[in-house]
Amino acid sequence: MQEVGSIADAEQVLLTKINEWLAKTRRLTKADVDTVASGIRLLFDFRRAVYEDLNQIQHAALLLGAAEWLEKNVLHASARWRWNPYQTGGADEPDLRCVTGSVTIVAEGTTSAKPGGTIEKRMVVTLRKLNGISGEKYYFVKTNAMKQRAETKIRKAGWKIQVVLLP
Repeated sequence: MQEVGSIADAEQVLLTKINEWLAKTRRLTKADVDTVASGIRLLFDFRRAVYEDLNQIQHAALLLGAAEWLEKNVLHASARWRWNPYQTGGADEPDLRCVTGSVTIVAEGTTSAKPGGTIEKRMVVTLRKLNGISGEKYYFVKTNAMKQRAETKIRKAGWKIQVVLLP
């Protein structure tokens, strides 16, 4: 895990990444296509060039929002955060962690919009992993559908994880 540093500084780094991603997508979408084959080639190249960054940037932004929410609603103070913004941590490593005084907070997050299929399977794996990590546990989501599904999974498993819907 790496230090987040100040949330404001991390947001500036993220803003730079967003603008770089947008510039890349603009360059890739300037091409005209005149056949289905050339269009499919362009779409293939486009997805390969931008898909992973799109997911990782949104995930990092969600984690910064989670840290802000936790500082405001749980800790009531600024804290030093460690995170895995662009990749999943190991089996004992959450997306976000804070140890302050006697309080340890761990959090995972997803930007997926709808549960079902692979997304739901990943949710269960993530919640099980989070449940096995010491500390106060939070799972951050972006949609009501994901919140409801996560709460159902947590309740049925008997885990103590709070699900938070971020705007």
